[in-house]
This record gives sequence, structure tokens and C-alpha cells, in this order.
Amino acid sequence: MTDLWEGALIDTRIWHGRRGDVARDFHYRATYLAVPVTGFDAGDLPVAVDSAAVWQLRRRDFGARDGSSLQSFIMGLLEPAGLSDARHVTLVTTPRTSGYGFNPVSFWLCRDDAGDLRAVLAEVSNTFGERHLYLCHRPDLGPITRSDRLTGEKLFHVSPFLPRSGRYVFRFDAGPDRFGAWVDWIGADGAVKLGTSMVGPARAMTPRAIRSAALRRPFQAQRIMALIHWQAAQLFGRGVRYLKKPVQKAVRASDAATLDRGKGS
Repeated sequence: MTDLWEGALIDTRIWHGRRGDVARDFHYRATYLAVPVTGFDAGDLPVAVDSAAVWQLRRRDFGARDGSSLQSFIMGLLEPAGLSDARHVTLVTTPRTSGYGFNPVSFWLCRDDAGDLRAVLAEVSNTFGERHLYLCHRPDLGPITRSDRLTGEKLFHVSPFLPRSGRYVFRFDAGPDRFGAWVDWIGADGAVKLGTSMVGPARAMTPRAIRSAALRRPFQAQRIMALIHWQAAQLFGRGVRYLKKPVQKAVRASDAATLDRGKGS
């Protein structure tokens, strides 16, 4: 059995489903990497770190984005939240491909010594080059289960076709042999306006598997960006109103810690 926490490739199926004014579903596939943050910091991974390759990871793309320790960055967010014991961290993200990088969302999975998932940092980026951090945990700081639904206010402008209002509902399934993340955007009327999911099995992250994935998807990041713009064009063509980007606040970590009663464990 592949252990997601020790490093894995995740062959994901990504879905976005818009509801309300226009109903539209959007599917695509992508291969994500699950990498231990300590291994990333040390450069001890089967995928290239801070060096040229068809598939590569770059420290400056994550955390403080200055090349400093990613472990120190995540602990700097966990410790003030009372989660210092969730120090075993695996980053689920897409690699740079052929020199280009874009991650709509990366997930930092934080577990404790017992192996329980205690927090997830969702690092969300938009196509304007901005990002926001949502720190997801239970209000009681207990283990996050597959049935828990954690809610938090939407504070970051992602799509020009959705307002910066409402709230998110997060749900996670962290392996050990699979990964799943579901994020729904709830409008002011309490209805789901956009549902998203990223789900797939995990397999061993070996040098051979990395080479094979890189040959199969040498322009994955470019394709993701192209698909996002293609879907935007489709929505614009259907008359969906384009919303001007508001002024964003400086990057910070906001909590998404309210347990959705009646749906959580």
C-alpha cells in the first residue's frame, strides 16, 4: 500500500460544478505530488528541487516564497493555533512543468505523532498572481475525519465570475493510499453555488514514476492555466457578469475552523 505521507503521486480527477445563474460542469485530470515538507526542505525527493527538469519543485513557490524553510513556515502558523503537535507535514501540490508553475490550490496536510490529521492549510492562488491561506481545523483541535465539514468565510477573490462573499465548506480524505479534497462555495442565500473536488488514488513516487509522469504531462501547468481561461471564456460567452477584482488584503492565514453541525462527525 502506498503511504501518502511518505511521498506519492496522486492521479486526480478535478471537478468544478457551477449552479445558480448558469449551470456548468468542468472536469479535467492532473497528477499531483504529495511530498514530505522536511524532504522538500532537504532536497531529498525523487523529483528535482530548485534545479532544472521537465518536472520540478521550487521552494520559492510556497510558504514565505523566499526560499526559507517550509517546515518553519508551517509551524509558524500551527503553533499560534495550538497545533504544534501536528508537526508531520506533507504538501500536496502540482509541480512546475517545463519551467512554468501555477497551482490553483496546494494542501499542507498536518498530522500528529499518532498519525491523525489535525490541520490542513489550503494555499489558494488566483490567475492575478495573488494568494491566500486558509487554515482548516476543528474548533476543538481534534482529529479531522472524512465526514467532518469545516466552514470558513470566503476572503479571497479567485474567479472574476464569483463575488468575494459567502463561505467555504471544506472536507478532506487523507489516505493513506488516496487523497480527496472537496470545497464548496456557499452563497448569501445558503445554497451551494460552486462545488469543487479533487480526488484520486496515491501511488509510489519513484524516480521512474516521476520520469513517466513528466513524459506524459510535460506541460501540465500550462494546460491547467489554459483550461481555466477557456472555461472563463465559456462563462463570459453565456452572459455571466464579469466582476472587477477588488483590492485584496495582504497574504495572511485565516481560520476555517467552524464545524458544520449535523454533517460533521
